[in-house]
Amino acid sequence: MRHAIYPYQPPRALDPNLWQVTGSLKLPIPRNMTVWRAPDGRLVLYSVIAMHEEGMGALEQLGRPAFMVIPHKRHHMDAPFYKARYPDLRVLAENREPANGVAIDGSLEELEPLGVHGERVPGTSCEDLALDLPVDGGRALCLCELVGNLRLPGLVGGILGRIVGPPGGGGFGIARAVRFREVVDRGRVRQWLLGQSRREDLRMLLLGHGAPVVDDVRAALALAATHV
Repeated sequence: MRHAIYPYQPPRALDPNLWQVTGSLKLPIPRNMTVWRAPDGRLVLYSVIAMHEEGMGALEQLGRPAFMVIPHKRHHMDAPFYKARYPDLRVLAENREPANGVAIDGSLEELEPLGVHGERVPGTSCEDLALDLPVDGGRALCLCELVGNLRLPGLVGGILGRIVGPPGGGGFGIARAVRFREVVDRGRVRQWLLGQSRREDLRMLLLGHGAPVVDDVRAALALAATHV
């Protein structure tokens, strides 16, 4: 059975060993796959996006896909595609429940020897996993769905964004839909975001939906905390 492949863009470099692939679904909501390369050339893939042969070839030129992180209970639609292409790919998640039929091999602790830290965002219901990656001059914090940074196109997109998107109309923050559906302990989520906002080593905030934040990451995280 052929796997559905939706529109996507080529890998975009954010750092010498860090890239994002931006794609979409039937709905006009962009989604991102984050790719990080370890010093030995192995790739860590976070929230994978299936691509045609040309796109997969471009990915493989960056390094050897070795780890696939399942970052969220609903962000695994393309996991079978990647596991079929790379049978030796280590599939990492918060628990051992199969992700869209793909068996889980281990936890994020496997990435610790590479200098990559991972944790479940406290106070959320969908096992939203944060990935903390080393980059030049500091660290990059990668979130899946808790925080977004996007404006939906067109009149319908603008109306939808005002109804279910983050408060304030700026497109950045915790969307109302996410807060209603996934935030089960607002106090814990707020404290976690505020704790991240106090870090002096963060250079980037990478998101599952929307553009990365590379300017004043600490202020952006503090702003997100106000949306909880």
